[in-house]
Amino acid sequence: MRYLKILFLGMVVIGLMASGAWAGTIVANNATPATVALEAMGAARNVTLSGIAGNNAISFTSSRSLISGDLINFTFTNVGTTSDTIYLCETGNNTVMDSINQAANSTTLSLRANRSVTGGTKMFLSTNSAEMATSANCNLADIGQVIVRFPAISSATMATVAFNVTSFGTLIDSASAKNIGNISKQYVTNYVANNSTIDFAANATSNGVRFTGGSNNAVPGVASINYTPMDIQTFAAGATNAGLTVSALLSLQDSASWQGVQRVYVNKGACLATNNAVNNSPSGTVNLSISTAAFNGAAEYLANVCADVKGNQALQTRTIKGAYDISVGTGGNDPAIDTYTTIMQWLPNGYQGIVPYISASSTYGTICFINNKSTSSGSVTADILTSQSGATLTSLSGLSLGTLAALGTMRVDFASSITPYTYSGGIESAGTAVPLTGLQSNDRYSAMINVGTAPTQITVNCIQMDPLGSKRAVPVLTQKDATYTWQQ
Repeated sequence: MRYLKILFLGMVVIGLMASGAWAGTIVANNATPATVALEAMGAARNVTLSGIAGNNAISFTSSRSLISGDLINFTFTNVGTTSDTIYLCETGNNTVMDSINQAANSTTLSLRANRSVTGGTKMFLSTNSAEMATSANCNLADIGQVIVRFPAISSATMATVAFNVTSFGTLIDSASAKNIGNISKQYVTNYVANNSTIDFAANATSNGVRFTGGSNNAVPGVASINYTPMDIQTFAAGATNAGLTVSALLSLQDSASWQGVQRVYVNKGACLATNNAVNNSPSGTVNLSISTAAFNGAAEYLANVCADVKGNQALQTRTIKGAYDISVGTGGNDPAIDTYTTIMQWLPNGYQGIVPYISASSTYGTICFINNKSTSSGSVTADILTSQSGATLTSLSGLSLGTLAALGTMRVDFASSITPYTYSGGIESAGTAVPLTGLQSNDRYSAMINVGTAPTQITVNCIQMDPLGSKRAVPVLTQKDATYTWQQ
């Protein structure tokens, strides 16, 4: 008999536990999480959660009826309280049940019921003292704003709130965590690559020193910054600008080391208009500083990346890449520096080939044969790229060597001058030698050969002579794939 009594009591306890399946609910910010800019969270910031009439900032219902003395306990993650007075309202009797002055940045909060509350009755939190002071306080028409404090944080995350109810130490109800706000990156950079055509083929005087149409201006690439300006956005309270100043550094790299480029700059409008940042003597990595005044407080900074060429040097094929480094003022988080992304490509409408080793000594002269398989003729020019002596080569660009006939061959000899040869009636005739002023008699240098016709129809083969009459093949480098790497 005693055994049966114990068994019966055990069954009753198990039955009570089983009947206590918890189904409390909690809603934050009208079920619309606040949007908090990660870039603004280098310092802790207060955020006002706000709802609408009937769906308050943080509202909840218990599936169990409460009695006086029960505790409603809240747990916050990645967010905390402020030092404002927090009120606990129940809408059955439209009255405040409890209030507390919680320490700032607390992640737990407990408020006590001071009367019985029927299960399913909506309750809510509020830090709106003025609203709570009215005679009609704690009714469904109240907005019930709650001010919370987001701590300084350096990575994207989510802030949540959950609640449970304990009755004299026994857990009787709970609700799973709900999203209060998303702390997320607002800055998004975007790069658009555009192509420019180096003109070798338009006419005999093009010589690759400009782009098609005779322009000295490359087709601009685009490097834009899209963002909501450091906002903290909540459902009903709207956007609050964090008031941080922002600037940016756009770094540019050129695979051709800015050969032939006069200046590079960025501008929100068309190229050649007033620019936001400019470098008039580009070399190495070019850093263009975009000031706060250029884009801070706007929803987008759409930058055209512009380059002007000198117009007196045959331009090399190249890829220009850019990367943003965005700086946020005190109290903010700087976004990660971008990786370099292509924003410009310059491609010739003719052939370009580099002869990497030539001696200025006629004893070791280099002879190149340029073969044209096209039915179109094209101008031939040469550029001296580098010299062992370090001679100034500015004037040794776009050197005219004449016209390569359709389906023809041209011989070009390189030494301390460049001599083109032509064929007529089976006879080879030397043309006018082009002096390479500035090179030393025993200098070593590299040269580029440019032909103004379809590059796939041109082949160039070079040999170097020595005093014994021996001939050695000399490599000619061209760009064979989308990497634009010079290769044999």
